[in-house]
Amino acid sequence: MILSNATPLIYLAKIGKLDLLRSLYKEVSIPEEVYKEVVKGKEDKFFDALIIDKSIKDGWIKIKKVKVKKEIESFASEIDLGEIELISLATETKPYLILIDDASARAIAESFGFNVKGTIYVLLRAYKKKMISKKEVKEFVNKLIIFGFRISQEFYVELLDELDKM
Repeated sequence: MILSNATPLIYLAKIGKLDLLRSLYKEVSIPEEVYKEVVKGKEDKFFDALIIDKSIKDGWIKIKKVKVKKEIESFASEIDLGEIELISLATETKPYLILIDDASARAIAESFGFNVKGTIYVLLRAYKKKMISKKEVKEFVNKLIIFGFRISQEFYVELLDELDKM
C-alpha cells in the first residue's frame, strides 16, 4: 500500500500523468483532508481536480478515515492538516511508501521511519520501468515547473545529470 499527500496527486494530474501511480502501485490511499485539498477545484472545473475525482470514483484512489495522533498533531505549526492526517494514517497502516513533496512534512514522516518520496521519484521510477522515456521525464519535469512545482536549481541540475547517466 502507498499513501499520498495532495501535491504529488495534483501535479501528476496537471501534467496528465496521474495514471503512472495506478500503473506503478495499483492503488493509492489518502486521508479525508487530502481528499478535500485535491478536489476543491472541482467546482471551478480545474482539470487536475476533475481527473483526481474520476480516479477516486474509479476506485483506485481510496479515501481513508483517520484518527489524528497526538504526537503528530504536535507538528501543526510546521505542517498542514492534510500532512498531519497522512502521517497519522501511516502510523496505522504501515505503508510501503508515502508520497510527499513538502520538505518539512517529508522530514517529519521520515523521523517516524517511513519510506518517503515525491513526485519526481514517481517519474524516475516510471522511467526505470520503461513506462516513459528519458526525454519525457525531462519534458514532464519542465511542465511541473511551469505549473508552479518548486525545485531548486541545484536539484534540477543533479536530476538532469542523473538522467544522462541512466
